[in-house]
Amino acid sequence: KELEGSLHRCIGDSLIAAAFLSYAGPFELFYRTTLVSGWQAAVKEKQIPFSEKFSFSHFCCKPTEVREWRIAGLPADDFSTDNGCCIMRSTLWPLAIDPQSQAKKWIHKIYRDKLVVTTTNDANLLRDIERGITFGFVVLLEDVSEELDPSLEPVLSRATRKVGNRLVLSLGEKELDYSSDFRLLLTTRLANPHYAPEVSTKTCIVNFALVQQGLEAQLLSTIVANEMPALEKQNAELTVQVADGTKKLSGIEDEILRRLSGTQGSLLESSDLVNTLQNSKLTSDTVSRQLREAEETAAQINMKREEFRLAAVRSAITYFVLTDMGRVDITYAFSLDAYVDSLLQSMEHSRVGSLTATGGDATSLHKTPGGSTQQQQLSGVERSKAINFYHTLATFRYTCHGLFERHKLLFAIQLCLRIMMNDKKVAKAEFDFLCFGCLVDGEVKNPCGDWLDAKTWSNVSALDAIRPFAGIANSFQAHREWRTWVGCAKPEVSSLPGDWENKLNELQRLCVVRALRLDRFLFAATRFVSVSLGPQYADPPPFDLKAMYDTSTAKIPL
Repeated sequence: KELEGSLHRCIGDSLIAAAFLSYAGPFELFYRTTLVSGWQAAVKEKQIPFSEKFSFSHFCCKPTEVREWRIAGLPADDFSTDNGCCIMRSTLWPLAIDPQSQAKKWIHKIYRDKLVVTTTNDANLLRDIERGITFGFVVLLEDVSEELDPSLEPVLSRATRKVGNRLVLSLGEKELDYSSDFRLLLTTRLANPHYAPEVSTKTCIVNFALVQQGLEAQLLSTIVANEMPALEKQNAELTVQVADGTKKLSGIEDEILRRLSGTQGSLLESSDLVNTLQNSKLTSDTVSRQLREAEETAAQINMKREEFRLAAVRSAITYFVLTDMGRVDITYAFSLDAYVDSLLQSMEHSRVGSLTATGGDATSLHKTPGGSTQQQQLSGVERSKAINFYHTLATFRYTCHGLFERHKLLFAIQLCLRIMMNDKKVAKAEFDFLCFGCLVDGEVKNPCGDWLDAKTWSNVSALDAIRPFAGIANSFQAHREWRTWVGCAKPEVSSLPGDWENKLNELQRLCVVRALRLDRFLFAATRFVSVSLGPQYADPPPFDLKAMYDTSTAKIPL
């Protein structure tokens, strides 16, 4: 029944998959989801059957393929899996937008000895492509810009022709025998490139930018490999074992189907087929048993690995806050490889070191009263908290050395809010108000017009529409202390009138300051960061050459 249902829905799924492969590649996850929803609505309107829970990767790729890709380094999230399917299934040459070099590393591992690597600045560029075309190699053209070399035009457009029994392609003044195994892959480090339409029509542009879920999985493996190397090694071996077993089972099924379809006459009279079925049954039982045992062991290992999930999540959040600073100023650029190195450095220092500049001790959380360190007795969760404590502050300090003074508080607020959002401590309505204030046009009756201007009262009315602030507009008439609070020199540290002091948390207090005293918002934001994240984050460290030297290594420059 399941197979019949899949065949029935195949036409609609094929239409959606073709549209996805043609148009969705350059976009982020949110826009891809929106596009797929729109295509599903269009297919439904035409009364064409399709899968309600359509997945591009499930439709186009086998699970065994996806496992192999992930073993080779493809991030283990649906967005990256769809990217891998686009690269492998597209009939156009794929062009990966790859700011963190994830696609490049994956391609290197997937193709290994068959890969020829070159760049647009390489003097041997055309020679490498000629070699790939003739001998059927995979050519990886790295770090392309927004404009591609015109000499690549015949290759991009696949301008092949038949000469007798030969398939040839003219490249420059040479006529090359065209191998059907040849592939051209392109990557760019540009985070948001703009390609001309002629490039978009000749390549399959794929947005390979890392997403948080994929980075979490990578950092979890890095953390566990550093903290419990034997466990991570066993996990990697089991992953390969499960993938090999699944691939073998799939091969057995394919072989049985091939023999069944190729057998003439009665199936029972074919001794070859009967023997194959018997041998396949024995092999399948053995492999299935091994898979069950491996998956049970893998489940136990994953339970232990999940204890370090807190550290992986916080590290991923911190990295994406760093990358977002590139939107503030184009000079802010952070390498993922360098960030992973700094994470490993923080993990090492959090075992034995302390943040002496603040008087905080990363190991004091897990010392006995006598002073002896019980590092080995820490659980994964406790160890994750120690890593988070050290690494978050170390990254903040390290990053502040490279930020303009006016951007340091912005970085601290962003880091604080992203951590709180992950902990579900920030309501969307409150965050929107904090960013934009009142967005409602039109005049609102202002009962306090003698001491509040219209814009400020509009902000109060907008706050009143948010549940935790319900009734705040009426309280301005009931509590005349609001006028005193608004007029005081430092409202961010003064108590709120009435019972609002006890009703509102720190973020909500910040919203009140945002509404009534915008001139004191930066001071209130500094206090908010100090209370929510720690006083160390409210006071960016001064320039310290020795501290910068201590964070550098032979591979990480100052």
